[in-house]
Amino acid sequence: MRTRPISFVLAGLLALASQGPLTTPVVNAQGDAPSEINVELILDSSGSMAQRIGTETRMQIAKRVLTQVVQAIPEREGINVGFRIYGHKGNNTASGRALSCRSSDLLVPIEGVDKTAIDAQVARAQPTGWTPLAYSLGRSRADFAPSGDGVVNAVVLVTDGLETCGGDPCAVAGALNASDIGLVTHVIGFALQATERRTLQCIADEGGGLLLGAQNANELTDALFQILGELNVVSLTGTLEIESVDGVWPHATAVCTGSITDSNPSGDRVVVRFDQTNIAEVPVGTCDVTWREPSGDVATVQATIESDQLTRIRGSLLAFPQGAGERYRVTDASHELLVWDAPVEAGDRVWVQPADYLVELTPRVGDPILVWADVRTSPGTVVTLHAGTEP
Repeated sequence: MRTRPISFVLAGLLALASQGPLTTPVVNAQGDAPSEINVELILDSSGSMAQRIGTETRMQIAKRVLTQVVQAIPEREGINVGFRIYGHKGNNTASGRALSCRSSDLLVPIEGVDKTAIDAQVARAQPTGWTPLAYSLGRSRADFAPSGDGVVNAVVLVTDGLETCGGDPCAVAGALNASDIGLVTHVIGFALQATERRTLQCIADEGGGLLLGAQNANELTDALFQILGELNVVSLTGTLEIESVDGVWPHATAVCTGSITDSNPSGDRVVVRFDQTNIAEVPVGTCDVTWREPSGDVATVQATIESDQLTRIRGSLLAFPQGAGERYRVTDASHELLVWDAPVEAGDRVWVQPADYLVELTPRVGDPILVWADVRTSPGTVVTLHAGTEP
């Protein structure tokens, strides 16, 4: 089996590469959604965020993921998102602890979705000091107005460590949840051991929210999307389409992995068959899409599904010349994927991804009209290969 990866773009952007899936917005109903959702993203800027996961620091990963996720949040009436940071002053030594443990600032107020402002503040974040979880949660109370019918107030706390400033974040989260703002506290333990995450569990329990773990960029993205989905800020599904060209598409199977949680580390597994239809709703995450070529080879494409987005696997049709029983062989440019190896009749066509292909007449007997041809197919088009003889 040959795996041919598909590159993808984040929510709200369009794929430009001809072989990548086209990702465009889809309008999905948010049934029974609250009339007003106020969310504050709280980012850890403690010194431990300088530790590396692979080639990137934890902070670099968190900043990149937050920027991507914020871009996926719809700008619509009733959704308000703010940004707070903590541990960004002083330093992570004993001399800098007092200042660092009293550092937590609201950098973007919870008014609409100001993506430009949030992105700018996220970009400035640097791993600096200690981890004042309780103090930061307590400071967030002033950021919210009292809740009422149809109003949800929530924070999403991202931390790569436990409380290091002597506070009791569990008690603070409980008090905020019971207060007039009814604050729900969700926690994402980033790059933490299982025992450390269990220590954080009481924050989510007392705050009425979720505790999710994330060990890398993909899991952090999944965790943020899952929480924002629970809050009805974003959808937990997207749409996958295999492009139909002149009514033809490969009858494929998509195995999709949705959100990953501590209780479900392998993610939700959904299998979708594209035989009666070429488009389906699938969970946010990754989908491995496979189909059997006419030759018998199996092609595999991996597509990433974004919230409320249409991801399209582009296609084209290759129409064969002649059609009187000649045998043709079609391979991709690398000769690794055999698409077709059989006689052709009048009207025979095959669905292929936009790419370069080698078409060969086999076996070569007598005076063949076509020996071989390099063919480039384009998205959404029918490419007909003509062959003839000199008059």
